[in-house]
Amino acid sequence: MDLKPWIYIVLLGIAAVLYAFMLPKRREETVSSERVVKEVENTLEGYMAEIQNENEQLVELVSQMKKELDAKQQAHQEQVSDLRQRMLAMEQKMTESQTRLRTAEEKLAQAAGAASLSAGAAAATSEADHAPPVHSIKSRYAELFDLYEQGKSIDMIAKSTGLQRGEVQLIIQLAKQEESV
Repeated sequence: MDLKPWIYIVLLGIAAVLYAFMLPKRREETVSSERVVKEVENTLEGYMAEIQNENEQLVELVSQMKKELDAKQQAHQEQVSDLRQRMLAMEQKMTESQTRLRTAEEKLAQAAGAASLSAGAAAATSEADHAPPVHSIKSRYAELFDLYEQGKSIDMIAKSTGLQRGEVQLIIQLAKQEESV
């Protein structure tokens, strides 16, 4: 088979044309794959930027919550400190009131003892004088004893009569002592 040189040239030309057709496809595939890679990179960069932004917002929110918690904790500590000071002041006032009450009870007991002695002496020395009868504590504080007999609390009695709580207790104790004498 004797092939003429022109056939070689034609075959070579066909091969070159086929090769030329295949080259643009390879370039398009390369270009399209580069385009996909760039799109993926852009998408990932956008996603990373979004995550970074959300992280910054989260850090800011946590920081703000911590500041609020610290402020609330400080306020509660100040409140506890204030309540402790008030409690100490109230305890001191209560101690002072108890001391004054004991002193007043002792003075009243001494006065009651002296009054009973002088009343006994006066009754013995001048039955003819018809000295006015000594009023009992219950008659002087009738309203207080009415409330007490109704079962009202000492605080309620003090509020109703305008007396101090300690005074009400003292009057009730003196009335009990007076009854026992």
